[in-house]
Amino acid sequence: MHTLSSTAANGGIYGVARRRPSLLSYILCAGLVSPALGRETLPVIEVGKPTPTGTRAGSAFSSGATADGQQAEANGGGTEIGPGDNGEICADGICNNPASYAAPIGSLGAKVNTPVMNTPVTTKMVTRRMLEDQQAITLDQALKNVSGVTTSGGGDAALGNSFRQIIIRGFQTQNYFRDGFRVDSFGLNFAGSSSAELANVESVEVLKGPAAILYGAVEPGGIVNINTKRPLAKPSASVQQQIGSYASYRTVVDATGPVASNKDLLYRFILSYENDGSFRSFDYTRNMMVNPVVRWNIDASNWIRASTQFQHNNMNQDWYYVPYYGMFLPLWLGRSFNWGPQSPYAQQQNFSEVTWHHDFSKDWSIQQTLFMQFLHANWQNNGGTTSISDCITPGSASCYLPSVNFIPFYQTYSPNNVLLNYGSYPSDNRQAEYATAINLVGHFNTGEHASHTLLSGADYYRYNFSGQNMIPQYPGTVAMFGAPYLPTPIGGLVPYNATRQSADNYGVYLQDQIKLPFGLHVLGGARWQYIDSRTGASDNMNFCGPYSSNWRSGVAIPCNVATMASTSRFVSQRVTPRVGVLWRSLEWLSFYGNYAESYSPNYDGKLVYGTNDPTPPSAGAQEEAGLKLSLFGDRLQATAAYYHLVKTNIPIGVPYDFNHVTLVGQGRSQGPELDIQGEILPGWSLNLAYANTDAITTKSNPTHLGVPVVGQPIPFVPRNVGSLASAYEFKEGQLKGLRVGARYDYTGYLPFFHAANDASYIYGQSTPSYGLVGLFGAYEFSLDQFKIVAQLNVSNLLDKTYFVTGGLGPQAFDDAHPGGYVVPYTNPIQVGWNMPGYNFNVIGAPRTFRGSIKASF
Repeated sequence: MHTLSSTAANGGIYGVARRRPSLLSYILCAGLVSPALGRETLPVIEVGKPTPTGTRAGSAFSSGATADGQQAEANGGGTEIGPGDNGEICADGICNNPASYAAPIGSLGAKVNTPVMNTPVTTKMVTRRMLEDQQAITLDQALKNVSGVTTSGGGDAALGNSFRQIIIRGFQTQNYFRDGFRVDSFGLNFAGSSSAELANVESVEVLKGPAAILYGAVEPGGIVNINTKRPLAKPSASVQQQIGSYASYRTVVDATGPVASNKDLLYRFILSYENDGSFRSFDYTRNMMVNPVVRWNIDASNWIRASTQFQHNNMNQDWYYVPYYGMFLPLWLGRSFNWGPQSPYAQQQNFSEVTWHHDFSKDWSIQQTLFMQFLHANWQNNGGTTSISDCITPGSASCYLPSVNFIPFYQTYSPNNVLLNYGSYPSDNRQAEYATAINLVGHFNTGEHASHTLLSGADYYRYNFSGQNMIPQYPGTVAMFGAPYLPTPIGGLVPYNATRQSADNYGVYLQDQIKLPFGLHVLGGARWQYIDSRTGASDNMNFCGPYSSNWRSGVAIPCNVATMASTSRFVSQRVTPRVGVLWRSLEWLSFYGNYAESYSPNYDGKLVYGTNDPTPPSAGAQEEAGLKLSLFGDRLQATAAYYHLVKTNIPIGVPYDFNHVTLVGQGRSQGPELDIQGEILPGWSLNLAYANTDAITTKSNPTHLGVPVVGQPIPFVPRNVGSLASAYEFKEGQLKGLRVGARYDYTGYLPFFHAANDASYIYGQSTPSYGLVGLFGAYEFSLDQFKIVAQLNVSNLLDKTYFVTGGLGPQAFDDAHPGGYVVPYTNPIQVGWNMPGYNFNVIGAPRTFRGSIKASF
């Protein structure tokens, strides 16, 4: 036990952050040694234990307790990585308040919890209050609150609504992070970020720009991390029931507290079950998640936390295609009509994590986490290449004749008919990830004026994937127009493709945060990254499968893991630096700039077209400058930034080829971003996010249709995206406990692939822009020992019809272009659709309601 006089080494009086001394602090310090105060008993504070502060001692939020009734950690030494004992992120005497839109402390940008105003990189945190006001149940909903971040329709080709990919600063990523650890999704084979459950999520944090120095081989646009809920020392429990439009039901149970009276062993148990219908015919979602967590506080210097998470996701994969009649007339039957057959998808996902932490002293600590993830997905994959055989319209180029198209799938031909053809590609995919990271954090001074926060660490990441799928020799057909024609079922399913990939990643990194006089902060460091990637894929053009030379010669060899071709290996290493400088010229104003590089592995299990080489890693580099504001005692934050980001070796899928990609030489993204979050007046919260993303192809060598040409916008990256959310809480009077709010989400035009017969890009074709209005109201009251919150959210209040993602249209095989692909017809299409024959466009949801009743005790 130590008296208050000992807290000088722990951040200062009352746990306030280490800042430049003020006149008041000098007066207080002088007073402490005066005879009068010397005779008084000072309050006792335990070093390393929570101190009585809500967010910052003396701030408007300071109430001695968090929204959960827990005292927050001051964490004056600033050695914590991620959320601490009470699930909050704290540093330098400041803690994020979960009941606020503001988040003055970040954990992702420097990996060591640091005030955002002192960190020369761009980060944004979506707080628990923001998630609750929005009733966000999917990750893409949460990310609407962050500038420069969007989600595509999903997968390699961004076709299906269920398979969403995150796009940060113009570049896609197929992974997200969970408590600082990478969760991979093997392209189109898994549900990816759309499978992330938010029932056990405390907050969502985004780091923009290359993050390779701390997080390894990741995409240069940035990373998304979800901070899960932690066991708490105060017993509490809650049950929430949500009911919404289209028979949507979701139940969440959350319980936490100590196992024994000494509170050394804490637990948390979270269970969620979701069963949703859809405005689209055939579509549904059924998700279940169980997440138990235990933490053992061994003593004041050591703790261990273990958690596991099991979840099962079921859905109908909707391809959202709109067929064309007469090559130019879209058969639009409303946003609820689904032309595709039922396509059930099931995915099991397991996370396991063990973390231990040791404090050598108040200034030095070490922490290690071991992480595992297992994925297994079964997918019927019906309707993936639905097409039209138009044998009625004069001049139609989509009537597939056997004399032209040797591939059995396209031998559908019926004179005087327009037929809808669809296939089935059942797949079975498995993935395993093993990772560990160990971090040593220390605080020390050099000379009289330079204080350092040193982070040194090493990590290892292992990735295994295997998958195979089947293909029909003959499609199912349904007559749309013309003479009577009996439907035909899919026939001749045979093993068509098998892929296997494994990779080992090793990394060692060093980072130093230096605080200098006159408000200067320097962040610098570098990582050495080693990647050993092995990729194997079946040779379905020559060796196995129904389209191979062997098959045509009468040797029927199935494409599966046992008949895969030789595995290719790619070994590389790289040093990725990052350096940033920040000048906190005033307590509320910081100017910053940074330079960072990235190295992303491109784990897609595919080979480069025309070679037997796996997809090589991509490299990225970014320059960025901006300013940050912190007003009203950290209650309101603002960040404005401008960046220039370049990425090389961008893989693009080859049409109708499951095993190969081609490489775009270079893409560039740049533009301004603005984020404002927090409380502008007591009770009035605001979140503003806006980005103008100029993302284009700068180097390219097109080898087939679908490869962007120089100057073409990068597909699926909207130029302008913005959101504004505002909420007001009545804290006094008869309306006390009522909280109301509104939001507006705007997405500008969405470019995607458009090409003429000569493969040149058609400018100006895109999915139109749209804006969506949402409202919510919540009322909190007490009933006996229960705290009850009733809430109602309305999304797309004006019931606007819009498209989330535009997709790829059909290409046809042509004997005049062996091994190549051409569009049979150049279509001057209407806005909102893109290519002749059929088209994929993910349709946004209509007006929806979601109600919630939550009881806490």
